[in-house]
Amino acid sequence: MKIAITGGAGFIGSHVADTYIAAGHEVVILDNFSSGKHENVNESARVIEIDITSADIDLIFKNEKFDIVNHHAAQIDVRISVNNPLLDAKLNILGGLNVYEAAAKYKVKKIIFASSGGTVYGEQNEFPATEAHPTNPCSPYGIAKLANEHYLFYYQKQYGIKYVALRYGNVYGPRQNPHGEAGVVAIFTNKLLDGQQPTINGNGKQTRD
Repeated sequence: MKIAITGGAGFIGSHVADTYIAAGHEVVILDNFSSGKHENVNESARVIEIDITSADIDLIFKNEKFDIVNHHAAQIDVRISVNNPLLDAKLNILGGLNVYEAAAKYKVKKIIFASSGGTVYGEQNEFPATEAHPTNPCSPYGIAKLANEHYLFYYQKQYGIKYVALRYGNVYGPRQNPHGEAGVVAIFTNKLLDGQQPTINGNGKQTRD
């Protein structure tokens, strides 16, 4: 199959690309490299440097005729979303819609969306949180992720595009950027390797399911 990965030069997206390529699929990475890195890109993948908010997304989908879209491109910092909700909505909601509109227009069969397990639920009522747990996101970032899930439900009903929304938790591993709030495992590991003390907020007894 021919698979487009938005944000495919990023930490998670690049590993997804590697896995698709190892399985024998044709991979096209769509990335603006605002946070993704060229060294993350599998040499067997084809790269189109573009922002998901660009009107040229339509032409790319028209020419490429993708079977599947794996949508990872996003503004990923919760703090930025709080400080600038308009920017977050432009990239994470309007950018997503730009991709979904092109997917519907050019008959993409399925969309796989990188959602968020850490933000769409808000303050949990019970632990662990099941998929049916109420969703009350407390940040613009979480709101945007949940909005994308609802839009994908609409595109499935309206255009027949199958979709799955994967609510990732604290993903960690090789290629993760240790600078910023998104990679607590990478941040703590780097501090320990450097002989520094990681900063733990609260009483240290917090858990994540």
